[in-house]
Order: sequence, then structure tokens, then C-alpha cells
Amino acid sequence: MTKPSEDSNPSRTASVANRRTQRRIAVRIPIQVILPKLTEPITAMNQDISWGGAQFVADVPLTSLTGTLRLMFPWRGHEKVAIDAEVVRAQRLGSGHHQVAVRFASLSPRSQARLEKLLKMLDAADDSTVRDAGALVRELEVVVEDAAAMREMLEQIAAGRLSITVFEAYEAGQSIRLSIRGADGLPGLMLRARVRAVERVKVDGFAQSELFGLELGFEHPTAAIKAFVDLLIEQLPPVWKDPESGFAGAPDWLRAMHVARPTEDLALDDHGDASVLESRSPDALRSLRFVWGDPEAFDLVFQDLTLGSRVEPGGWPKDAWEELGFLQDVHDCAYGLPAARMSRLRPTRCR
Repeated sequence: MTKPSEDSNPSRTASVANRRTQRRIAVRIPIQVILPKLTEPITAMNQDISWGGAQFVADVPLTSLTGTLRLMFPWRGHEKVAIDAEVVRAQRLGSGHHQVAVRFASLSPRSQARLEKLLKMLDAADDSTVRDAGALVRELEVVVEDAAAMREMLEQIAAGRLSITVFEAYEAGQSIRLSIRGADGLPGLMLRARVRAVERVKVDGFAQSELFGLELGFEHPTAAIKAFVDLLIEQLPPVWKDPESGFAGAPDWLRAMHVARPTEDLALDDHGDASVLESRSPDALRSLRFVWGDPEAFDLVFQDLTLGSRVEPGGWPKDAWEELGFLQDVHDCAYGLPAARMSRLRPTRCR
């Protein structure tokens, strides 16, 4: 297993939102599957789907079911949710068809936003008496407290990896939602991450606490991650790196204290000049920031915040609603309208 980087910045705080496994949702719908050696997609019958993978039945030779496939789930109109997936297992059924289980390997930000929306809708519509145990996905929240720590973390992510220390163990190969939250006005982002390796970490001064080093990879196209991360790095203030004053040379117990400090201990009540959304609904801003620049994905997230399951109980307060509307107006002017909102039949946002 890979040992976490010894220079991992201690200004990171990790907390686990859920320890349960992913929930599989039964959904029988036709999907398109693009096999590596075929030019035309085949039609398969999907059986279930989760955050991390799916299972479907297809009438194809077993030899075709290897390597990386592309799955196309139906979306609104002629749009699709495109997912690159790896075959985990394939077994022949009595009918001669093959039942195939796949693990999702890579999604664009747009497809990821659609997949999350699809899972939420399917989960809300699942009224079966017996449901799979577990949450839709296990989330790892990381709080970054200063610009130097954020820059170091983003540089690691741009390189396709992230080493971090947490309080709870994860399983190698587990797919999770990684939520990076910047304190004091620093940017943040949300990513699909896969746990590549887990190792128990011993730190002087923390004999009574279990600490684990995680090595994470990401389930997004490398170019998309790098482009987005580079944009975030440009927003950071310049950082002067002094090796003598950095945490790399600090004692292990001091570094561990900063790494392991729980999220709840952060002083978040003093909002200063923060906006209403920054102070009351930072999760909403993080969701919009992740899809910023993509009109279709931004529209999906915005609808979920204003009309879907993530709307505030009793509706958004007037001041928060005005800020949401302002963000949508800015995005519309900068990046244009999504196809759905170009229709004259669609009502405009209420003011």
C-alpha cells in the first residue's frame, strides 16, 4: 500500500458523513453500450444502478465484455448520461444472454451532475418494501483552512492523486464523494474519488486515536480535472513558501493535531462580509461552483436547488433567493443559456 505523503499539509480536516455502503437501486430501462471493438452501440437492459456502478443484461459474446465500456443512460429528450465503466464480472444466463456488472471509472462534470440527479429521483421513487441497506454514497469532507494548504491540495489533484489523513478507515477500491471546503473565502470543489490505498498511521501524541492515510484517485477525465483545478488555483492569493516555517519540518504530533481537527471545531459563526449563501448555505455554493461554466450542468444543479429535493424547507429566504438569482444571471451572461431555457414555452425564474 502507498504511504501518504509526509509533507501532507496539516491544515486539512477530514470528517466522514456516512459509513454505510452504497445503495443499489433497481431500474429496468434500455441503455446503450459501446464495446471497445464495435463501432455501433448495442442495446442492453439495465437492472440496477448505484453511485459506483451498474448491472445490465446484454446479448453479446463473452469475449466482447472486457476492458472499458461506455454506457449511455437516457436523459431528457435526446440527451444522455455518458459513463466510462470497467467490467467487474460477466456470467452467462440460461437464455444465452450475459449479465454484466460494471464499475464506473470516469464521468464528465456534466454527466456526474446528471447521474446524481438521476439517483436522487430514482431513490425518491423507490417505494419497495425491501430496500438495499446503505446510503447513495459515502462522503468525505475536507476543510482547508489557508491558501497554502489549498494550493498544495489542488496541485496534487491536478496531478491525479491526493494523500490525506482521516479518522476512519475506508476500503481500497471504494468510490466516494470528496467534498473540499475552503474556509475564509477560499474556493472549494466536489469530486468523484476512488480510494487507491489505505494505511493505518501512528502519530506521537495520538496513541488513543486511530488515524488512517488514504491515497485517492479521481473518476473524471484528467483534462477536465486539470482545467478546473487550474482555474481555482488562479483564484488563490500568492503564497510565499518558506521551507523553514512550513509544516513539513514540524513534529508529527503538531502536524497530526491540524490534520485531525474535526470540522465542527472551525469557527464559522463570524461571517464578516460573507454573503447570505456563503454564511448559511455553503453547500449550495459548492454545488454551483463545481458546474460553473457549463450551462447544461449549471441549470440542472440550479433546478435542484430551487425546485428539487435540495430546496430549503419553507422555501429560500428572500435575501438568499436574490443571491441565487444574481448568480444565475451572471452565469447566463457569461456562458449563455442551456438548451431547455431557450424555449419560449419555459417560464422565466420568479423574482
